[in-house]
Amino acid sequence: MELSLRDFLGKYGQSLKAKVVRDLNPLFNPNDKDAWDREAGLKLEDLKRKPFPAQTRAILAIAKGFFVERKMGIVLTAEMGCGKTICSIAAAHLMPKQNYRVIVMFPGHLIQKWIREIEITLPKCRVININGKGLDELEKLRHARNPTCPEFYVIGKERAKNHHQWKKAYVMEKHLDRFMCPRCGRELDGESIRSRRPKCAGCSEPLYEADRRGMRRFAKAEYVKKYLKGKFDLFIADEVHELKGGTTAQGQALANLACAAKRTLALTGTLMGGYSTNLFYIFWRLMPRAVNRKNILYNSPIRFAEDYGIIERTFIERKTDEYNYASIGRSRGTRTIVKEKPGVSPLILTDFLLGHSVFMRLSDVSDALPPYEEKVVEVPMIPEQHDAYKELEDQLSQAVRQALARGDHSLLGAFVNSLLAYPDGVRRGEIVMHPHREDELVASAPPIEEHILPKEAKVLSIIHRELSEGRKCLICLEHTGTRDLIPDLAERIEDNGLRPLILRSSTISTEKREAWVRSKMKSGAYDIMIANPNLIKTGLDLIEFPTIIFFQTGYSIFTLRQASRRSWRIGQNTPVRVYYLSYTETMQSVALSLIATKLETALAIEGDLSDKGLTALAEGSTSILIEMARTLLNEQETESVSNAWKNYKQKETISDSFIDDDVSEVESITTTFEKGDRSSTVTYQRVVRGRIYPRNGYGLAYIGQHRFMLRNGHVYFNNQVCGTYDKRGCGEINSKPIRVVKASDKPYFLLVELRA
Repeated sequence: MELSLRDFLGKYGQSLKAKVVRDLNPLFNPNDKDAWDREAGLKLEDLKRKPFPAQTRAILAIAKGFFVERKMGIVLTAEMGCGKTICSIAAAHLMPKQNYRVIVMFPGHLIQKWIREIEITLPKCRVININGKGLDELEKLRHARNPTCPEFYVIGKERAKNHHQWKKAYVMEKHLDRFMCPRCGRELDGESIRSRRPKCAGCSEPLYEADRRGMRRFAKAEYVKKYLKGKFDLFIADEVHELKGGTTAQGQALANLACAAKRTLALTGTLMGGYSTNLFYIFWRLMPRAVNRKNILYNSPIRFAEDYGIIERTFIERKTDEYNYASIGRSRGTRTIVKEKPGVSPLILTDFLLGHSVFMRLSDVSDALPPYEEKVVEVPMIPEQHDAYKELEDQLSQAVRQALARGDHSLLGAFVNSLLAYPDGVRRGEIVMHPHREDELVASAPPIEEHILPKEAKVLSIIHRELSEGRKCLICLEHTGTRDLIPDLAERIEDNGLRPLILRSSTISTEKREAWVRSKMKSGAYDIMIANPNLIKTGLDLIEFPTIIFFQTGYSIFTLRQASRRSWRIGQNTPVRVYYLSYTETMQSVALSLIATKLETALAIEGDLSDKGLTALAEGSTSILIEMARTLLNEQETESVSNAWKNYKQKETISDSFIDDDVSEVESITTTFEKGDRSSTVTYQRVVRGRIYPRNGYGLAYIGQHRFMLRNGHVYFNNQVCGTYDKRGCGEINSKPIRVVKASDKPYFLLVELRA
């Protein structure tokens, strides 16, 4: 008998939990606190800003991992808005010494936020901003004594990574036309000179030096590693998923600071990037002992992918006279191409993450969060726009098929991006040139003069409706560079008597961005802001905008997830609405549908288990860009946008509402059945999941941030039936038994889940 993961967890979830607690022996158990836990909890009372209960549990788990278990690196994977900043600051506060030093690295636009968060959380501290151009503060620290109070050194990742330029350094004898080592005089061969960082084969002398003609600067992360090793008790790396590269400057900055500090805390809201090697270098830098125990070398990411990812090996066999020409039979040459595919094995959870991670959801942190609603809006194109789009699609499909037949994959990116962009930019037309062969026209589409395009009209109608309710709107769109759509959209908004605030990368420096937005919105001159989601996806608290409209979504899961949660955060009192717009029967709808199916995969590695999520982790799949191309080439079917998002939201609700154990009220009930001289006892729990507010002929149930409707014996979510109930209030939601119970002296009912 086949059993889905959801049904399996529903049937055996409590037994599995008991086995995990018994066999894995969690370091921190909130239901069984020891003396260290209680003492640390009392120390948290000294903070000027008190964390929420769920944040306190995460803080205690992190601190216990560092200061009791002696772990070198821990990852805090928490949904956007959970308060990762206060959790990391409070974890440092639990250090077993009164005065300590912490260095924090983050995206540059968060510097003022981090300084503010530290100062309003700790009762006594000193914050040193080392994001300037010079090394003065680090030079002082090099000769400083022990701190007299907690010290936090804050720096943006761009300033931490930027280094001076290099140039080759060796002796060249022109008259002999040869190159020699400046140290030992050994003659150098051509291969050594062409190397990026050459060394002398005889004395290992580096054959490169700083280029004085370039930028005269020293990477601060490199300086800390070289001169300040051991000075910092803790290194906090915010948005660590952006530092995953093995040989990139950002990845090396992470490695340098992690090497210099005694322990490292990594913060992220989106740990999983699709490929196992995205995690490989993060693991090596945070938990090198755990990776080393698996006998995987630092320079062998493919070896890691073989165990924890998906590897595709392509064997190409060709007949040739160059191989085995003296043997009997046909001569063949074989070439093997090894390539990593998206996908991660669930073993990565047990081997690495469970012992070095803390997971937290926004619904765990605050029960007071307002409802969060996402709406997918498909807009039909006008006939002229539709015909021109289909003609461009046919041209590109034919060109891509011909290129693929030749083994040329270079057109796939242009194929997808042009079809994503043209419906919104039809006024400019579209010209697709071959990326590698100059002056070769691949496809084109004519410009269409239309004052108001259908999607623009839909945005205006949404804006007017939201503003009439007193709700300010944030509009996100991807094309703000070469295919800049901001002027057109801003003009249409201004024609309707509104004034949009426009945020570009060049508008204000990154570290002043949040304060600039807040001051502009407080002036009362603006009710709408237009921005690229990449400018606001991390760190910014945009509570001023309870309505977010994605005029374009792109196809980046991380950008979409992070930008869509900018206003649904602690402190938000207004229900949040997020609109995703796409043109019907276009690449935009394909992208939005595929994003919905991929969101479960992204969530699975971060603690949410679902059927599709673990299946995708175990089996892997191609990238969204390739899948979109295959869909248009009729090599793959894509689920409709509305169905894909309804399925995703329904499964997200199941995960949020029935798999977690943070509930508002639990009551154990024991019933004994007797028959003659025999008796049996059944014990079950009544778990209060939410409240049901009666309306005229129906009821609205709120479970976390999700809303259900109860009407005529059926339970609806996103207009889909997900459960039933009878006149006595007995029923089920997603195969979970529930009861509707009247709350005494309250104007609402309680939605109760029954657990065996």
